[in-house]
Amino acid sequence: MCSVFCQFRTGGRFRTWLLLFLCLSFTRVYPQSVSSLYIDTIRIEGNKHTRPQIILREFPFKKGDVCSLPQLTGWFEESERALMNTTLFQQVRVFADTVLLDRVVVKVRVIERFNIYPVFFIKPIDRNINQWLVEQRASLKRVNVGAQLFLNNTSGRGDRVLATFNGGYTQQFFLSYERPYLGKNLKWGMQVGFSVGRNKEVNVETVNDKQVFLRDPDRYIRHFEQVFGELQYRPRINTRHSIGFQWMQDRVADTVRTRNPDFYPKGQSRIRYPRLQYTLNYQKVDYLPYPSKGPLAQLQIARSGFGSSISMWEVHAKAMMHWPIAPKWSLAWGAYAGWKSPSAQPFVNRRFLGYGTQFLSGYEYNVVDGVAGGLTRVLLTREWIRHTVQIHYHKGKEPWRIPVRLMSRAFLQAGYVHDPKVPVGGRLANQWQYSGGLGFDLVLFYDVLLRLEYSVNRFGENGLFLHRKYPF
Repeated sequence: MCSVFCQFRTGGRFRTWLLLFLCLSFTRVYPQSVSSLYIDTIRIEGNKHTRPQIILREFPFKKGDVCSLPQLTGWFEESERALMNTTLFQQVRVFADTVLLDRVVVKVRVIERFNIYPVFFIKPIDRNINQWLVEQRASLKRVNVGAQLFLNNTSGRGDRVLATFNGGYTQQFFLSYERPYLGKNLKWGMQVGFSVGRNKEVNVETVNDKQVFLRDPDRYIRHFEQVFGELQYRPRINTRHSIGFQWMQDRVADTVRTRNPDFYPKGQSRIRYPRLQYTLNYQKVDYLPYPSKGPLAQLQIARSGFGSSISMWEVHAKAMMHWPIAPKWSLAWGAYAGWKSPSAQPFVNRRFLGYGTQFLSGYEYNVVDGVAGGLTRVLLTREWIRHTVQIHYHKGKEPWRIPVRLMSRAFLQAGYVHDPKVPVGGRLANQWQYSGGLGFDLVLFYDVLLRLEYSVNRFGENGLFLHRKYPF
Protein backbone atom coordinates (compact mmCIF):
# COMPACT_ATOMS: atom_id res chain seq x y z
CA MET A 1 0.00 0.00 0.00
CA CYS A 2 1.02 3.56 -0.58
CA SER A 3 -0.20 6.91 0.70
CA VAL A 4 0.72 10.04 -1.25
CA PHE A 5 -0.18 13.62 -0.38
CA CYS A 6 -0.37 15.94 -3.38
CA GLN A 7 -1.73 19.39 -4.01
CA PHE A 8 -3.11 21.03 -7.12
CA ARG A 9 -2.79 24.65 -8.13
CA THR A 10 -3.79 26.35 -11.34
CA GLY A 11 -0.87 25.75 -13.64
CA GLY A 12 0.29 22.84 -11.45
CA ARG A 13 -1.16 20.02 -13.51
CA PHE A 14 2.30 18.49 -13.98
CA ARG A 15 2.75 18.17 -10.20
CA THR A 16 -0.56 16.35 -9.83
CA TRP A 17 0.25 13.98 -12.68
CA LEU A 18 3.72 13.24 -11.32
CA LEU A 19 2.65 12.50 -7.75
CA LEU A 20 -0.32 10.40 -8.76
CA PHE A 21 1.83 8.50 -11.25
CA LEU A 22 4.47 7.75 -8.59
CA CYS A 23 1.78 6.52 -6.23
CA LEU A 24 0.18 4.26 -8.80
CA SER A 25 3.54 2.96 -9.91
CA PHE A 26 4.07 1.45 -6.45
CA THR A 27 0.74 -0.41 -6.60
CA ARG A 28 1.58 -2.84 -9.37
CA VAL A 29 -0.25 -5.66 -7.60
CA TYR A 30 -3.41 -3.74 -8.41
CA PRO A 31 -3.06 -3.05 -12.13
CA GLN A 32 -6.66 -1.95 -12.45
CA SER A 33 -5.87 1.13 -10.32
CA VAL A 34 -3.58 2.50 -13.02
CA SER A 35 -6.40 2.91 -15.52
CA SER A 36 -9.06 4.27 -13.15
CA LEU A 37 -9.35 6.33 -10.00
CA TYR A 38 -12.25 6.35 -7.56
CA ILE A 39 -13.38 9.58 -5.82
CA ASP A 40 -13.59 8.29 -2.27
CA THR A 41 -14.13 11.52 -0.29
CA ILE A 42 -14.47 15.27 -0.89
CA ARG A 43 -13.40 17.43 2.05
CA ILE A 44 -14.07 21.18 2.21
CA GLU A 45 -12.16 23.69 4.36
CA GLY A 46 -12.58 27.43 4.93
CA ASN A 47 -16.30 27.74 4.16
CA LYS A 48 -17.46 29.75 7.17
CA HIS A 49 -20.69 30.86 5.47
CA THR A 50 -21.08 28.91 2.24
CA ARG A 51 -22.92 25.62 2.60
CA PRO A 52 -21.08 22.55 1.29
CA GLN A 53 -23.78 21.68 -1.26
CA ILE A 54 -23.37 25.09 -2.89
CA ILE A 55 -19.66 24.41 -3.41
CA LEU A 56 -20.24 20.85 -4.61
CA ARG A 57 -22.85 22.12 -7.10
CA GLU A 58 -20.04 23.75 -9.10
CA PHE A 59 -18.04 20.53 -9.47
CA PRO A 60 -18.14 18.41 -12.66
CA PHE A 61 -17.70 15.33 -10.45
CA LYS A 62 -19.11 13.88 -7.23
CA LYS A 63 -18.23 11.32 -4.61
CA GLY A 64 -18.23 7.83 -6.08
CA ASP A 65 -17.25 8.86 -9.62
CA VAL A 66 -14.58 6.89 -11.45
CA CYS A 67 -12.17 8.64 -13.78
CA SER A 68 -8.80 8.49 -15.48
CA LEU A 69 -5.80 10.52 -14.34
CA PRO A 70 -6.06 13.11 -17.17
CA GLN A 71 -9.77 13.50 -16.49
CA LEU A 72 -9.14 14.06 -12.77
CA THR A 73 -6.65 16.88 -13.36
CA GLY A 74 -9.06 18.48 -15.82
CA TRP A 75 -11.85 18.26 -13.23
CA PHE A 76 -9.69 20.08 -10.69
CA GLU A 77 -9.05 22.96 -13.09
CA GLU A 78 -12.70 23.25 -14.05
CA SER A 79 -13.80 23.20 -10.40
CA GLU A 80 -11.45 26.02 -9.42
CA ARG A 81 -12.58 28.11 -12.38
CA ALA A 82 -16.29 27.55 -11.64
CA LEU A 83 -15.94 28.38 -7.94
CA MET A 84 -13.99 31.58 -8.61
CA ASN A 85 -16.58 32.70 -11.16
CA THR A 86 -19.35 32.51 -8.53
CA THR A 87 -17.68 35.64 -7.00
CA LEU A 88 -18.16 34.13 -3.53
CA PHE A 89 -14.47 33.45 -2.87
CA GLN A 90 -11.16 35.26 -2.75
CA GLN A 91 -9.16 32.11 -3.32
CA VAL A 92 -9.90 28.50 -4.28
CA ARG A 93 -7.69 25.40 -4.36
CA VAL A 94 -8.85 21.93 -5.39
CA PHE A 95 -6.33 19.10 -5.15
CA ALA A 96 -5.79 15.42 -4.46
CA ASP A 97 -5.02 15.32 -0.74
CA THR A 98 -4.48 11.57 -0.43
CA VAL A 99 -4.20 8.71 -2.92
CA LEU A 100 -4.45 5.22 -1.44
CA LEU A 101 -4.31 2.51 -4.07
CA ASP A 102 -7.01 3.62 -6.56
CA ARG A 103 -8.95 5.79 -4.08
CA VAL A 104 -8.56 9.56 -4.09
CA VAL A 105 -9.43 11.96 -1.29
CA VAL A 106 -10.16 15.38 -2.81
CA LYS A 107 -9.65 18.48 -0.69
CA VAL A 108 -11.16 21.88 -1.36
CA ARG A 109 -9.76 24.96 0.38
CA VAL A 110 -11.58 28.26 -0.01
CA ILE A 111 -11.21 31.77 1.37
CA GLU A 112 -14.53 33.60 1.28
CA ARG A 113 -15.08 37.22 0.37
CA PHE A 114 -16.64 39.66 2.79
CA ASN A 115 -20.38 39.04 2.87
CA ILE A 116 -21.60 42.40 4.23
CA TYR A 117 -20.09 45.69 3.16
CA PRO A 118 -21.19 49.23 2.19
CA VAL A 119 -19.77 51.14 -0.75
CA PHE A 120 -19.89 54.93 -1.13
CA PHE A 121 -19.50 56.26 -4.64
CA ILE A 122 -19.14 59.40 -6.74
CA LYS A 123 -19.84 58.42 -10.33
CA PRO A 124 -20.21 60.47 -13.54
CA ILE A 125 -23.41 59.56 -15.38
CA ASP A 126 -22.02 60.01 -18.89
CA ARG A 127 -21.39 57.05 -21.18
CA ASN A 128 -17.65 57.11 -20.54
CA ILE A 129 -15.16 59.08 -18.46
CA ASN A 130 -13.79 60.99 -21.46
CA GLN A 131 -17.19 62.37 -22.41
CA TRP A 132 -17.62 63.67 -18.85
CA LEU A 133 -14.12 65.15 -18.62
CA VAL A 134 -13.91 66.72 -22.09
CA GLU A 135 -17.39 67.42 -23.43
CA GLN A 136 -19.10 68.05 -20.08
CA ARG A 137 -16.00 69.70 -18.54
CA ALA A 138 -16.19 67.48 -15.46
CA SER A 139 -19.46 69.13 -14.42
CA LEU A 140 -20.50 68.14 -10.90
CA LYS A 141 -24.11 68.52 -12.04
CA ARG A 142 -23.58 65.30 -14.03
CA VAL A 143 -22.41 63.17 -11.13
CA ASN A 144 -24.29 60.67 -9.00
CA VAL A 145 -23.39 60.55 -5.32
CA GLY A 146 -24.70 57.70 -3.24
CA ALA A 147 -24.20 54.49 -1.32
CA GLN A 148 -24.66 50.79 -1.98
CA LEU A 149 -25.16 48.07 0.58
CA PHE A 150 -24.14 44.56 -0.44
CA LEU A 151 -25.32 41.52 1.50
CA ASN A 152 -23.64 38.56 -0.16
CA ASN A 153 -24.08 34.92 0.77
CA THR A 154 -25.53 35.75 4.21
CA SER A 155 -27.62 32.55 4.21
CA GLY A 156 -24.74 30.47 2.85
CA ARG A 157 -26.69 29.72 -0.35
CA GLY A 158 -25.05 32.30 -2.59
CA ASP A 159 -27.90 34.80 -2.20
CA ARG A 160 -27.33 38.49 -2.89
CA VAL A 161 -29.12 41.62 -1.70
CA LEU A 162 -28.25 44.96 -3.26
CA ALA A 163 -29.67 48.28 -2.11
CA THR A 164 -28.62 51.49 -3.89
CA PHE A 165 -29.36 55.05 -2.77
CA ASN A 166 -28.61 57.59 -5.49
CA GLY A 167 -28.43 61.36 -5.21
CA GLY A 168 -27.13 64.10 -7.47
CA TYR A 169 -27.91 63.85 -11.19
CA THR A 170 -30.36 60.99 -10.75
CA GLN A 171 -32.33 60.56 -7.57
CA GLN A 172 -33.03 56.85 -7.37
CA PHE A 173 -33.65 53.96 -5.01
CA PHE A 174 -32.94 50.43 -6.23
CA LEU A 175 -33.44 47.16 -4.35
CA SER A 176 -32.94 43.60 -5.60
CA TYR A 177 -32.71 40.10 -4.16
CA GLU A 178 -31.15 37.15 -5.99
CA ARG A 179 -31.18 33.49 -4.99
CA PRO A 180 -29.18 31.49 -7.56
CA TYR A 181 -29.58 28.05 -5.93
CA LEU A 182 -33.09 26.62 -5.52
CA GLY A 183 -34.62 23.17 -5.73
CA LYS A 184 -33.36 19.76 -4.75
CA ASN A 185 -30.69 19.72 -7.45
CA LEU A 186 -29.86 23.44 -7.07
CA LYS A 187 -30.52 24.02 -10.77
CA TRP A 188 -33.09 26.79 -10.34
CA GLY A 189 -32.70 30.40 -9.25
CA MET A 190 -34.64 33.63 -9.03
CA GLN A 191 -34.28 37.40 -8.77
CA VAL A 192 -36.78 40.13 -7.91
CA GLY A 193 -36.50 43.87 -7.42
CA PHE A 194 -37.77 47.36 -8.11
CA SER A 195 -36.46 50.82 -8.89
CA VAL A 196 -37.87 54.36 -8.70
CA GLY A 197 -36.18 57.57 -9.72
CA ARG A 198 -36.29 61.01 -11.31
CA ASN A 199 -34.09 63.44 -13.29
CA LYS A 200 -33.85 67.13 -14.02
CA GLU A 201 -32.12 66.41 -17.35
CA VAL A 202 -33.03 64.17 -20.30
CA ASN A 203 -31.18 63.06 -23.44
CA VAL A 204 -33.82 64.45 -25.74
CA GLU A 205 -32.33 63.89 -29.23
CA THR A 206 -29.20 63.12 -31.27
CA VAL A 207 -27.49 65.75 -33.43
CA ASN A 208 -24.19 65.24 -35.30
CA ASP A 209 -23.93 61.76 -33.73
CA LYS A 210 -23.85 63.31 -30.25
CA GLN A 211 -26.35 63.30 -27.43
CA VAL A 212 -28.27 66.53 -26.87
CA PHE A 213 -29.65 67.15 -23.38
CA LEU A 214 -32.55 69.22 -22.10
CA ARG A 215 -32.27 70.44 -18.50
CA ASP A 216 -34.67 72.22 -16.16
CA PRO A 217 -32.86 73.38 -13.00
CA ASP A 218 -36.12 74.07 -11.17
CA ARG A 219 -38.01 70.79 -11.51
CA TYR A 220 -37.71 67.12 -12.36
CA ILE A 221 -38.67 66.51 -15.98
CA ARG A 222 -38.45 62.71 -15.99
CA HIS A 223 -39.88 60.15 -13.54
CA PHE A 224 -39.51 56.38 -13.88
CA GLU A 225 -40.57 53.24 -12.03
CA GLN A 226 -39.70 49.61 -12.68
CA VAL A 227 -40.64 46.27 -11.11
CA PHE A 228 -38.93 43.10 -12.31
CA GLY A 229 -38.66 39.38 -11.65
CA GLU A 230 -36.59 36.62 -13.21
CA LEU A 231 -36.62 32.83 -13.11
CA GLN A 232 -33.30 31.12 -13.82
CA TYR A 233 -32.51 27.54 -14.86
CA ARG A 234 -28.97 26.19 -14.87
CA PRO A 235 -28.92 22.60 -16.15
CA ARG A 236 -25.13 22.58 -16.49
CA ILE A 237 -22.29 24.42 -14.80
CA ASN A 238 -21.59 26.65 -17.80
CA THR A 239 -25.12 27.22 -19.14
CA ARG A 240 -27.87 29.41 -17.69
CA HIS A 241 -31.37 30.12 -19.04
CA SER A 242 -33.50 32.94 -17.64
CA ILE A 243 -36.98 34.26 -18.29
CA GLY A 244 -37.66 37.74 -17.00
CA PHE A 245 -40.67 40.02 -16.66
CA GLN A 246 -40.59 43.79 -16.19
CA TRP A 247 -43.29 46.39 -15.72
CA MET A 248 -42.04 49.83 -16.69
CA GLN A 249 -43.50 53.31 -16.41
CA ASP A 250 -41.76 56.41 -17.71
CA ARG A 251 -43.05 59.96 -17.99
CA VAL A 252 -41.49 63.25 -19.08
CA ALA A 253 -42.48 66.91 -18.91
CA ASP A 254 -44.23 68.61 -21.83
CA THR A 255 -41.01 70.50 -22.61
CA VAL A 256 -39.42 67.20 -23.66
CA ARG A 257 -42.34 66.31 -25.92
CA THR A 258 -42.25 69.81 -27.47
CA ARG A 259 -38.51 69.59 -28.15
CA ASN A 260 -38.77 66.12 -29.71
CA PRO A 261 -42.30 64.94 -30.61
CA ASP A 262 -40.80 61.53 -31.51
CA PHE A 263 -39.30 61.01 -28.05
CA TYR A 264 -42.16 58.64 -27.10
CA PRO A 265 -44.66 57.06 -29.54
CA LYS A 266 -47.36 59.32 -30.96
CA GLY A 267 -46.08 62.38 -29.13
CA GLN A 268 -47.02 60.99 -25.73
CA SER A 269 -45.51 62.20 -22.46
CA ARG A 270 -46.09 58.94 -20.55
CA ILE A 271 -45.57 55.29 -21.43
CA ARG A 272 -46.49 52.15 -19.50
CA TYR A 273 -45.70 48.71 -20.80
CA PRO A 274 -44.64 45.17 -19.86
CA ARG A 275 -41.51 43.50 -21.14
CA LEU A 276 -40.79 39.76 -21.47
CA GLN A 277 -37.24 38.61 -21.96
CA TYR A 278 -35.45 35.30 -22.49
CA THR A 279 -31.68 35.13 -22.04
CA LEU A 280 -29.25 32.28 -22.64
CA ASN A 281 -25.76 32.65 -21.15
CA TYR A 282 -22.81 30.35 -21.75
CA GLN A 283 -19.44 30.91 -20.12
CA LYS A 284 -16.47 28.63 -19.84
CA VAL A 285 -13.61 31.04 -19.25
CA ASP A 286 -10.73 30.81 -16.84
CA TYR A 287 -11.53 34.09 -15.07
CA LEU A 288 -14.81 35.87 -15.73
CA PRO A 289 -13.81 39.52 -14.99
CA TYR A 290 -10.83 39.29 -17.39
CA PRO A 291 -10.65 36.07 -19.43
CA SER A 292 -7.64 34.72 -21.28
CA LYS A 293 -9.00 31.27 -22.17
CA GLY A 294 -12.39 29.95 -23.21
CA PRO A 295 -15.70 31.18 -24.68
CA LEU A 296 -18.36 33.65 -23.57
CA ALA A 297 -21.74 33.85 -25.33
CA GLN A 298 -25.15 35.40 -24.78
CA LEU A 299 -28.44 35.33 -26.69
CA GLN A 300 -31.32 37.61 -25.70
CA ILE A 301 -34.84 37.75 -27.15
CA ALA A 302 -37.29 40.34 -25.81
CA ARG A 303 -40.76 41.65 -26.45
CA SER A 304 -41.70 45.12 -25.15
CA GLY A 305 -45.36 46.15 -25.03
CA PHE A 306 -48.56 44.16 -25.48
CA GLY A 307 -51.50 46.23 -26.64
CA SER A 308 -49.74 49.48 -25.67
CA SER A 309 -48.14 52.30 -27.62
CA ILE A 310 -44.76 50.62 -27.20
CA SER A 311 -44.40 47.62 -29.52
CA MET A 312 -41.00 46.12 -30.23
CA TRP A 313 -39.24 42.81 -30.73
CA GLU A 314 -35.52 42.66 -30.00
CA VAL A 315 -32.84 40.05 -30.66
CA HIS A 316 -29.29 40.57 -29.38
CA ALA A 317 -26.43 38.08 -29.64
CA LYS A 318 -22.81 38.40 -28.61
CA ALA A 319 -19.89 36.03 -28.29
CA MET A 320 -16.20 36.16 -27.46
CA MET A 321 -13.52 33.49 -27.70
CA HIS A 322 -10.14 33.60 -25.96
CA TRP A 323 -7.06 31.56 -26.86
CA PRO A 324 -3.77 31.40 -24.89
CA ILE A 325 -1.15 31.44 -27.66
CA ALA A 326 2.05 31.59 -25.57
CA PRO A 327 3.06 32.06 -21.95
CA LYS A 328 1.48 35.38 -20.83
CA TRP A 329 -0.01 35.98 -24.30
CA SER A 330 -3.64 35.52 -25.38
CA LEU A 331 -5.74 36.27 -28.45
CA ALA A 332 -9.45 37.11 -28.37
CA TRP A 333 -12.12 37.56 -31.03
CA GLY A 334 -15.58 38.95 -30.29
CA ALA A 335 -18.75 39.92 -32.13
CA TYR A 336 -22.12 41.49 -31.37
CA ALA A 337 -25.30 41.75 -33.48
CA GLY A 338 -28.69 43.27 -32.72
CA TRP A 339 -32.05 43.73 -34.44
CA LYS A 340 -35.24 45.62 -33.54
CA SER A 341 -38.64 45.31 -35.20
CA PRO A 342 -40.64 47.08 -36.48
CA SER A 343 -38.09 49.55 -37.80
CA ALA A 344 -40.30 52.57 -37.07
CA GLN A 345 -39.43 53.16 -33.41
CA PRO A 346 -39.55 56.27 -31.21
CA PHE A 347 -36.31 57.93 -30.17
CA VAL A 348 -36.01 56.11 -26.81
CA ASN A 349 -35.98 52.73 -28.62
CA ARG A 350 -33.51 53.61 -31.39
CA ARG A 351 -30.36 53.80 -29.26
CA PHE A 352 -27.79 51.33 -30.57
CA LEU A 353 -23.99 51.60 -30.36
CA GLY A 354 -22.24 53.77 -27.81
CA TYR A 355 -24.90 53.79 -25.10
CA GLY A 356 -23.91 50.70 -23.12
CA THR A 357 -21.15 48.13 -23.16
CA GLN A 358 -21.24 47.83 -26.97
CA PHE A 359 -19.24 50.62 -28.58
CA LEU A 360 -16.35 51.17 -30.97
CA SER A 361 -13.13 52.44 -29.46
CA GLY A 362 -12.14 55.81 -30.91
CA TYR A 363 -15.81 56.85 -31.12
CA GLU A 364 -16.28 57.52 -27.41
CA TYR A 365 -17.65 61.02 -28.03
CA ASN A 366 -20.30 59.68 -30.44
CA VAL A 367 -23.43 57.56 -30.41
CA VAL A 368 -25.05 55.72 -33.30
CA ASP A 369 -28.84 55.36 -33.38
CA GLY A 370 -30.55 52.65 -35.42
CA VAL A 371 -32.54 49.43 -35.44
CA ALA A 372 -30.01 46.83 -36.64
CA GLY A 373 -26.28 46.30 -36.76
CA GLY A 374 -23.29 44.97 -34.94
CA LEU A 375 -19.55 45.03 -34.45
CA THR A 376 -16.54 42.77 -34.30
CA ARG A 377 -13.19 43.09 -32.53
CA VAL A 378 -9.83 41.32 -32.25
CA LEU A 379 -7.60 41.75 -29.18
CA LEU A 380 -4.03 40.64 -28.53
CA THR A 381 -3.11 40.74 -24.82
CA ARG A 382 0.15 40.37 -22.94
CA GLU A 383 0.30 40.02 -19.15
CA TRP A 384 3.16 41.88 -17.43
CA ILE A 385 2.35 41.72 -13.72
CA ARG A 386 0.46 39.16 -11.64
CA HIS A 387 0.98 39.69 -7.92
CA THR A 388 -1.00 39.29 -4.70
CA VAL A 389 -0.53 41.89 -1.96
CA GLN A 390 -1.11 40.44 1.51
CA ILE A 391 -2.19 42.71 4.36
CA HIS A 392 -1.85 41.17 7.83
CA TYR A 393 -4.46 43.00 9.88
CA HIS A 394 -4.72 40.62 12.87
CA LYS A 395 -2.35 38.03 14.25
CA GLY A 396 -3.62 34.51 13.71
CA LYS A 397 -6.12 35.63 11.04
CA GLU A 398 -5.89 35.03 7.32
CA PRO A 399 -4.42 38.14 5.67
CA TRP A 400 -6.38 40.23 3.22
CA ARG A 401 -5.30 39.33 -0.29
CA ILE A 402 -5.43 41.96 -3.02
CA PRO A 403 -4.61 40.53 -6.47
CA VAL A 404 -3.00 42.96 -8.91
CA ARG A 405 -2.68 42.29 -12.64
CA LEU A 406 -1.36 44.53 -15.40
CA MET A 407 -1.84 43.76 -19.10
CA SER A 408 -1.07 45.52 -22.38
CA ARG A 409 -3.36 45.14 -25.35
CA ALA A 410 -3.51 45.80 -29.10
CA PHE A 411 -6.88 45.79 -30.87
CA LEU A 412 -8.78 46.27 -34.13
CA GLN A 413 -12.54 46.90 -34.35
CA ALA A 414 -15.22 47.40 -37.02
CA GLY A 415 -18.96 48.05 -36.82
CA TYR A 416 -22.09 48.90 -38.81
CA VAL A 417 -25.52 50.29 -37.83
CA HIS A 418 -28.59 50.55 -40.04
CA ASP A 419 -30.78 53.59 -39.33
CA PRO A 420 -33.85 54.19 -41.56
CA LYS A 421 -34.07 57.80 -40.36
CA VAL A 422 -30.61 59.25 -39.87
CA PRO A 423 -30.52 62.01 -37.23
CA VAL A 424 -29.50 65.58 -38.06
CA GLY A 425 -25.87 65.75 -39.19
CA GLY A 426 -25.32 62.01 -38.80
CA ARG A 427 -22.26 60.56 -40.53
CA LEU A 428 -21.80 57.22 -38.74
CA ALA A 429 -24.97 55.25 -39.53
CA ASN A 430 -25.42 53.18 -42.69
CA GLN A 431 -21.71 52.80 -43.38
CA TRP A 432 -18.86 50.80 -41.91
CA GLN A 433 -16.81 52.32 -39.14
CA TYR A 434 -13.50 50.97 -37.87
CA SER A 435 -10.73 51.78 -35.40
CA GLY A 436 -7.60 50.39 -33.77
CA GLY A 437 -5.18 51.11 -30.99
CA LEU A 438 -3.14 50.10 -27.96
CA GLY A 439 -4.02 50.00 -24.28
CA PHE A 440 -3.21 48.97 -20.72
CA ASP A 441 -5.59 47.12 -18.39
CA LEU A 442 -5.30 47.03 -14.59
CA VAL A 443 -7.29 44.46 -12.57
CA LEU A 444 -7.64 45.03 -8.80
CA PHE A 445 -9.63 43.39 -6.01
CA TYR A 446 -10.55 40.39 -8.19
CA ASP A 447 -13.04 42.18 -10.45
CA VAL A 448 -12.27 45.92 -10.50
CA LEU A 449 -11.05 46.74 -14.01
CA LEU A 450 -9.49 50.02 -15.24
CA ARG A 451 -8.63 50.37 -18.93
CA LEU A 452 -6.52 53.07 -20.58
CA GLU A 453 -6.29 52.98 -24.36
CA TYR A 454 -5.13 55.07 -27.29
CA SER A 455 -7.47 54.74 -30.29
CA VAL A 456 -7.62 56.04 -33.87
CA ASN A 457 -10.89 55.90 -35.81
CA ARG A 458 -11.80 55.97 -39.50
CA PHE A 459 -11.66 59.78 -39.67
CA GLY A 460 -8.19 59.99 -38.13
CA GLU A 461 -9.61 61.23 -34.83
CA ASN A 462 -7.55 59.91 -31.95
CA GLY A 463 -6.99 60.22 -28.24
CA LEU A 464 -6.55 58.56 -24.87
CA PHE A 465 -9.70 57.01 -23.44
CA LEU A 466 -10.61 55.53 -20.06
CA HIS A 467 -13.01 52.61 -19.49
CA ARG A 468 -14.07 50.44 -16.57
CA LYS A 469 -15.53 47.27 -18.13
CA TYR A 470 -14.29 44.32 -20.14
CA PRO A 471 -15.39 44.64 -23.82
CA PHE A 472 -18.02 41.88 -23.93
